[in-house]
Amino acid sequence: MRYFLIFFLYYCCCACQSEESTSMPADLTPVALSVEDNLTTWEQQLLATSEKTQDEIAKELYRRSLPKLPGGNHFFGNLQLGAIQHGSNKCLKRVYQNISTPYRNNAQERTKHLDLSYKNIHYIPNKVANYPNLSYLSLSNNRIQALNPKLAQCKKLRKLDLSSNGMAQLPTSLTLLTQIDELVLADNRLNSLPSYFSSLRNLKTIDISNLHSGMAEFHNHITKFPSVLTQMPNVEKLFLEKLPLRSLPNSIRNMTQLQVLSLNGNRSINLSQAFSVLAKMPDLIALDVSFIGRKTLPQSIQQLKNLKILVWHEEKQRNRIFIEATLKKWLPNTKIYYGKKGMATPFLRGNTVQTIRNLGNE
Repeated sequence: MRYFLIFFLYYCCCACQSEESTSMPADLTPVALSVEDNLTTWEQQLLATSEKTQDEIAKELYRRSLPKLPGGNHFFGNLQLGAIQHGSNKCLKRVYQNISTPYRNNAQERTKHLDLSYKNIHYIPNKVANYPNLSYLSLSNNRIQALNPKLAQCKKLRKLDLSSNGMAQLPTSLTLLTQIDELVLADNRLNSLPSYFSSLRNLKTIDISNLHSGMAEFHNHITKFPSVLTQMPNVEKLFLEKLPLRSLPNSIRNMTQLQVLSLNGNRSINLSQAFSVLAKMPDLIALDVSFIGRKTLPQSIQQLKNLKILVWHEEKQRNRIFIEATLKKWLPNTKIYYGKKGMATPFLRGNTVQTIRNLGNE
């Protein structure tokens, strides 16, 4: 019985290896050497090749992103790979079926929101481009490392959610999506943002936070404010929550349209320095400095004369006495939200800038 089991496992392994060796087209073999070095090349081929070939490239990209078993056990590593790919392919098949329905009652033309989160997919199928009126696409909590350039055909796409995909670097094909104005990159593995990010000129909302730092599988480790953001004057809302940032650059003043900023959970940041910099941004109307572990704030916050809304929640309202005794005198024209009973806090993410401004003017 034991010999039969060994023979069976060996047969499965050979089958997996045979399938891998035959599934990748011969002309694509050179680009499967290094994900980091050939990502751009892969994206170019993904644009030019058929959907079947795209699937094979995506499988290879996903395969190389998998963690390796300790000890370099090639035999059981292939078994692991075969099992994971089988499960992933089943999910992809269901996704394809869900988004390739015929044009019954113009369903695809009417579709504006498409949620493909938690599908265990590693690539965006071509059929997503069949939705001409698609305005919101969620691809969160998958394993996506490359973007399908055909997304650029979705001319009405405005919000793209790529959170929790474990991306250590952003795919260059992202720059093709010049139509989007909101991009969510929370809970990935980013250390910074690339220089070509500034080509997304229409972006108004950027989120590179760690939203679920205690539970998320991945975390952005951005310790320095990405300089490329200072080259994006059209950004209105910026979320930098729970990042290990220590300061804000003076060049943030170049973000002339920035009106909503969240530093929620930034316990390492130098608040005196940050407030001094933000004081030079007259259009900043809402600031969130919640859960920074403080009972008081530095006097430099008094420089934020134009601030309409300050959100500052702390555990068990440890900041309440300081707010009521001091901060309200320092910022008499600012609405301060600190979790007081019966006082609802404005939702900075979900509300538009105009709505937030109106709340501040009430």
